[in-house]
Amino acid sequence: MVSITKSQRVPWVALALSFLAAGVGHLYCGRIAKGLPMYFAWLLVPLGITIAALAPPSPTSFVLLVLLPVVVVFGVYLYAAIDAWRLADRIGPGYSLRDYNRARIYWLLIVVQLVFSTGLIAGVRGFVYEAFRIPTSSMSPTILPGDRILVRKLLTRDHVPNRGDLIVYRNPTPTGAANFIARVVAVSGDHLKIRGEQLFINGKELDRDRVPGERLKFVGNQVNGQVAVEENSLRRYLVAYGDSKDEHAQGDFEATIPVHHVFVLGDNRDRAKDSRHFGSIHVADIVGYVEYIYWPSESWSRFGVANDRLP
Repeated sequence: MVSITKSQRVPWVALALSFLAAGVGHLYCGRIAKGLPMYFAWLLVPLGITIAALAPPSPTSFVLLVLLPVVVVFGVYLYAAIDAWRLADRIGPGYSLRDYNRARIYWLLIVVQLVFSTGLIAGVRGFVYEAFRIPTSSMSPTILPGDRILVRKLLTRDHVPNRGDLIVYRNPTPTGAANFIARVVAVSGDHLKIRGEQLFINGKELDRDRVPGERLKFVGNQVNGQVAVEENSLRRYLVAYGDSKDEHAQGDFEATIPVHHVFVLGDNRDRAKDSRHFGSIHVADIVGYVEYIYWPSESWSRFGVANDRLP
């Protein structure tokens, strides 16, 4: 005759196990078929973010592949904790122990999830997407002070930067922040000339269409001077110029961009420290490409793809 060991399921233990690793509280209550999908639900986040990095940036990709998995996983954790508590309370003292009802198995599952989730999150941050907070107005009106952005690091082997790309790159100077943000305006082999507020690439002045102030309410009071839509190699983006001058302002400039380098400017041309000050940037120093504003400092109409908001 087989002896069946009875044991009581304690609600607060089920709750604690679920908070440490979703689904473990259900294993504690003998619901392994329900607990395992919850246990692996956290994988939706790195999987969705990686797929988003491989797809062209769009509001749909951002919502479905980045935000939705985060919301789902958060919901799973809350549901798992509440449901495990209720299960344990309902089962009470008449529970028949299963082979997997061992403290060492619970702790093994918790440690494995902790180690793997920490490693995957670090991997996503290091090689797929990294979040940054922008402290200055050098990229206004495209990126405003206080904006929180996502920068894509996952690139193909044959990728080369293009004019109009919005990048984060390593600070080439010995002082200041570790990373800067700027706009690629010229690439390897281009001849660039800056004359006052005019910008010439390979002898052609970039077209600009001035934007009336009443159409710029979405940037709040973050931009002074004039704002225009600049077009560079069929890429359109906002620039500001004529802002009050500070120590970053520069006069006329002319350069030919070396091989494997790019020339970058801040979108706020009179308040940016950029290639006019320290020269072209080697492509190996590009950290990644700005794709999303996930927490705008001004109007939430700016939420989403970073370069899409044109008045």
